[in-house]
Amino acid sequence: MRISLSLITLLLLMVPLGHIITSSDEQDLGVLSNFEDNSLKIPARSSSYTVSPATGWTTGGEEITITGSGFSGLAFSNTTDDGINHQWVETTMDYSDQAGRWNAVAVDSNGHIHVVQIKDESYQIRHSVNDGTGWISGKINDCGSTYCWDIHMVIDDNDHIHLAYTTYTQWAETLVYMNYDGTTWTDYTVSNSAHFGPIGIAVDSNNHPHISYAVDGSDQCGAGLRISSYDGSSWSYTNVDQGANRGCESAIVIDESDHMYIAYQDRSSSKLKIATDKSGSWDSYLVDTGTSPSNLYPGYMTSMAVDQQGQFHIAHQDNKEYDLRYSTGAPNSQWTTTIVDATGHTGRDPSIAVDAADQPHIVYHTWSGQNLKYATTDPVTGNWTVSTLANSGDVGEGNSIFIDESGVMHVPFNDDASDVLKYATKSTGLTQTMEMTVQFGQYGSVTGTVVNDTTIVVTTPTAGQTADTVDLTLWDKDDTSHPTGASFTFISPDDLDSDGVLNADDDCPNTAGDSTSGEVGCPDSDGDGFSDSTDSFPADASEWGDADGDGVGDNADAFPDDASETLDTDGDGVGDNADVFPNDASESVDSDADGVGDNADAFPQDANETLDSDGDGVGDNADAFPQDANETLDSDGDGIGDNSDPNPNQHSDDDSDGDSIANIDDAFPNDATQWLDSDGDGYGDNASGNNPDAFVNLSTQWSDTDGDGYGDNWGNASWNSTRLFVWPGEFVDGATLADHCPSEAGNSTVDGYFGCLDLDGDGIADIYENDAENNSNASSNETNQTGPVDSDNDGVDDLYDLCPGTVAFGYVDVDGCLIDEDGDGVDDFKDDCLGTAAGTTVDADGCPVQNDAPRSFFESLSSGEQGAVIQTVGVSAIIVALFGFLQTNMVAALLPDSIRWVRVFRSNAKLNEEEVRELEYLKSLVQTYHDDPEVLRDELFQVKSELTARYTNSEIKKVTLEKMNTLVADLLAMEPSDVSRIAHNDAYFGLGGAMDTDARTEYMSQDVLMRTLDTDLQPQNAVNAVQTDIGRPSKEMKGNLNESDGHEYLEYPTGSGAWYYRRSSNAEWKQWVQ
Repeated sequence: MRISLSLITLLLLMVPLGHIITSSDEQDLGVLSNFEDNSLKIPARSSSYTVSPATGWTTGGEEITITGSGFSGLAFSNTTDDGINHQWVETTMDYSDQAGRWNAVAVDSNGHIHVVQIKDESYQIRHSVNDGTGWISGKINDCGSTYCWDIHMVIDDNDHIHLAYTTYTQWAETLVYMNYDGTTWTDYTVSNSAHFGPIGIAVDSNNHPHISYAVDGSDQCGAGLRISSYDGSSWSYTNVDQGANRGCESAIVIDESDHMYIAYQDRSSSKLKIATDKSGSWDSYLVDTGTSPSNLYPGYMTSMAVDQQGQFHIAHQDNKEYDLRYSTGAPNSQWTTTIVDATGHTGRDPSIAVDAADQPHIVYHTWSGQNLKYATTDPVTGNWTVSTLANSGDVGEGNSIFIDESGVMHVPFNDDASDVLKYATKSTGLTQTMEMTVQFGQYGSVTGTVVNDTTIVVTTPTAGQTADTVDLTLWDKDDTSHPTGASFTFISPDDLDSDGVLNADDDCPNTAGDSTSGEVGCPDSDGDGFSDSTDSFPADASEWGDADGDGVGDNADAFPDDASETLDTDGDGVGDNADVFPNDASESVDSDADGVGDNADAFPQDANETLDSDGDGVGDNADAFPQDANETLDSDGDGIGDNSDPNPNQHSDDDSDGDSIANIDDAFPNDATQWLDSDGDGYGDNASGNNPDAFVNLSTQWSDTDGDGYGDNWGNASWNSTRLFVWPGEFVDGATLADHCPSEAGNSTVDGYFGCLDLDGDGIADIYENDAENNSNASSNETNQTGPVDSDNDGVDDLYDLCPGTVAFGYVDVDGCLIDEDGDGVDDFKDDCLGTAAGTTVDADGCPVQNDAPRSFFESLSSGEQGAVIQTVGVSAIIVALFGFLQTNMVAALLPDSIRWVRVFRSNAKLNEEEVRELEYLKSLVQTYHDDPEVLRDELFQVKSELTARYTNSEIKKVTLEKMNTLVADLLAMEPSDVSRIAHNDAYFGLGGAMDTDARTEYMSQDVLMRTLDTDLQPQNAVNAVQTDIGRPSKEMKGNLNESDGHEYLEYPTGSGAWYYRRSSNAEWKQWVQ
């Protein structure tokens, strides 16, 4: 929808990214021949600055002028409020009939107001301009005997106008672009496959236009979001978000870095989204949506603006509740949405702009009352304030808003009652000055006023009493410094020798000097800061004091207060004269004189020991095991420390397997790879040895073939019959951590069934999973990630499934084949009646169904049995195939084109309470949503999922599941008109009265013979509408509202073929003539 931005708020910029579509993707688009390269030439900022005057008193307060260039782009703004309660002023700008049905407004650099509009009566494109003396309006294009919809405009840095709109015919829906270069208007067809409806337009830093629109498609919202971009010579095309029923209602802005942002509607999921190419590729983010697709319809008639802080402001309508909504935030961050106005049918055609204080302003049309309203936020409370801007008849259905540099709002709007285009204006009361910070060296910074791009005026700061010359530095809006190269000199009368030291502080007031220590303002020959008269080394800038008087300056003397030391070679704080290790910073003392410094000596008082490698407190020389902190002695000399040796005083020479573990201590004396068996199960603890124990502390488990952490052995005797002979493990009474699926790694844990596949991670093994939806798709609809395929949902991937067609979630073996010993179709895990005789009809629990007695022909037909009925009707011998009946209703009738309907007979004599309850619920869904096919379709799929889950949980019988699924499938296949026709027909759902077989047969024969084909209803677009002599309908008569174009349609008289239309409920009807 409309985009309005303050000139002070944002420069609209853009560069095309993403998938580029060549011109062959559009129909004969050619090249725009009469466009010139209008690339913006930004002048280089001045490298030469001047200051006038360049000198001043140290007391400050003098006004100086800095001259250069490029100041406007560096300045920051300062906003002030005049505190005046300004009022709207309304005038008429274009008196031509039905002017301004759609319009857009902007102000150029000269303050001239421009409005482009679509004149509804003859579908003209018109331009109105006010240069301060009055409005001048004229035609600049027409729609070519077709219908035009929605128009948007932007003015670039050269004051050139760029606009775009869409047109519609029964053959094509086109996107048209126009440009005004200050002299001539040029128009160009950008696309012949644009979806008819609202679009957006912006220009980048080179003043090249970019247009957002929906690709033409059968859905109301088009077939995806697309951008057309002009580079100065030709157009390119980028798909942003492809898919059905999305991309319409778009608005676009481009920031100063040429990053593009597009707000648009995804009607397929009832979402308002924003897409951006800031990351280098297109990313889409959610802005607003309801709790479900049918809960909220946001994103209609979208308008977007961006403030100086980079915050986005979007006004849009909820077409479900007919409210005006406002969403604010930024891509990839938190969005906040509030309802601005919920009074009646309101919020239509909103247009938004932000002022110098970043406050949003919205104008919009309300269907209830046909008024133009204005909304803005209270700067103190933040609450929305809503008022009526105009209410004289049907006003404001076409509107737009723009806020100029002076804070004045400009609002053109159509007056449908008077068929003219009006204009309203009002000041926000906010003014803005441009400023920069000027730094005067060390004396601080002051704020200067940017008069224009080349001039800054600033007042000098106070510099004390010291004469000084300082450099001037400019700091811009991004806190970036810009040295000017210019200087300013502060002059002081209180420094006689002009050395920068005031007379009162100068120790040598008559001799210039720069000393700062010892004496201030005196000569300092070596420049070390100390005056010559106080410097012990006046010719050496590196020294000035000698505290210990040893002739070595304090700076070079490592011990300036110790005359006996001057050096510390290793820098350890001990003078070389006293340091035993003068070149080793880590040592200075050797207490035991063993040549090892005390810091490195583990035993600094014992000359016999220096190391303790294992840190056990016993020196390496005395330690029998210097690398083992747990051992120090080996009393029997067998190589085993006393702490580990069970017989420390007895040498164990017997080691059969040569693993250095004596047989008496070796749990496996004949296996060198094993020696410990912690749990005593006969399997060694060494994982790399022979027959290693996978569970060293669990005596009932020792192997884990599939490596999932659960043992192959089992202790549940009920598993014996289900364990395959090829599976590893054995029955061990009392075994724990038993793997129910030892041949495949799994993560299930519920009910003691460990180690089986659990794809949805809920702890329940997939082979026992009751919820048919859990394993359908582990990824979100947004990412479309894929995983292992299991077509029959039996828990065995298709890659390994030898029986890929088993029933969903059936009880299968490792090869995916159903375990059903009695062959009744109910797997043994769910079968409550095992061993049912072959051919017996069973229910969902696998038990025989009672009263399965034969029925008559029509009883079989109406109760759901698969019989064929062939009936010869009349002389045409039309064969009507009636098949697939349920007990409760007819699934579908596949009829020849010459027969429009067939009367269906049903019998509810066989319905039980369960079936009646399910049918009543299904009937209520159809009656509630029959006029909204998309929502009804979602609800019917939900019913199918719930029925499957309830059957899996044995809550309904198999026969009920089959009947309900068949009926749901027929409803999904029906045309919307057929669904509406049967929505309130109890008989269709098997809930009406019953006829006997003879009466039903006779009735159907007569009904088919008596009916004749009628003609189709005149289509809504009334292409072949005819003129009638009867007068046109009165205003009080009501028609049908078409949401796609906002018009109301009425056939009058009914069946006459004469059609009338109007734009509002209180307008006069106008006859449609193609």
